[in-house]
Amino acid sequence: MNAYKDEDFADMIRAETGFEWEDIKDDLPGYPAVMLIYIMTELGLYVNKQLAQEIAKRDDAVFYLRKLIQDGKHWRSSGPGGGWSPIHVIHILPLIKNKAAFELLLDIVRYHEDDLNYWLTENVPSLMVAFGEEFIEPPKEFTEDETLEAFTRSTATEALGALGIKFPQLQNEIKQHLVKLLKTTEDGTFAGIVADDLASFHDPSVMPEIHRAFKEGRIDDPFVKEDELEDVINGVFDDLDADNFKRNTVNPLDHFSIENFERLHLINSEEEKEDEFEEDFS
Repeated sequence: MNAYKDEDFADMIRAETGFEWEDIKDDLPGYPAVMLIYIMTELGLYVNKQLAQEIAKRDDAVFYLRKLIQDGKHWRSSGPGGGWSPIHVIHILPLIKNKAAFELLLDIVRYHEDDLNYWLTENVPSLMVAFGEEFIEPPKEFTEDETLEAFTRSTATEALGALGIKFPQLQNEIKQHLVKLLKTTEDGTFAGIVADDLASFHDPSVMPEIHRAFKEGRIDDPFVKEDELEDVINGVFDDLDADNFKRNTVNPLDHFSIENFERLHLINSEEEKEDEFEEDFS
């Protein structure tokens, strides 16, 4: 694949979609949300920052983004946009940064966890964090929903952990919330995840609660070890903690960067080759 380094990656858009970006980019500010979202879908993978930001500016963007998400064909690789539109949507919502946008993000996580796949654990926590310190209540409420799978709920606990580090004034409130979850959850796997998120604050005062959870059998996860959580609190895994914090505080606009799309393009191409190979031998 050629290296396209222009800001709009117009050459890539032309090569991969047939769209002439230069012909439409100056008119975008005058387009309504529904037209911008149509263009986003037509571009498939190759949506740049300018288009993402234009969509985020529209007052009715969340309404039309919700309609897109609710249409199952957009989630299929054989559907409009090659299945990329919902992935773009979850990265646009934090740019809108209002309550309706956050609620839509949580609905997507709640009802499309299997569709999100890799993006659920790798990207969703950072998207929640990107809404900022004013939006601490929605992820707290999300973590209290015992009907959700442990790793789905963990996207919000991980986001809360990153928010507590990024905004120290929130840290006590978040620690108290995580301790409450550790005491009340009936999901042993989720309890282990919460204990790990608590340990990431490096606060020895939370260790008695973690010890008590192990003693009472509330943590039921073979991958979460009591002594390793002590090591986390004592800073043994500082490099790993730093990497996790960096991953959970990524700017949502980075999704729409040339570097990211070159990477995703290569992954997409490899997956298509694998699918063709399997079809040839099926």
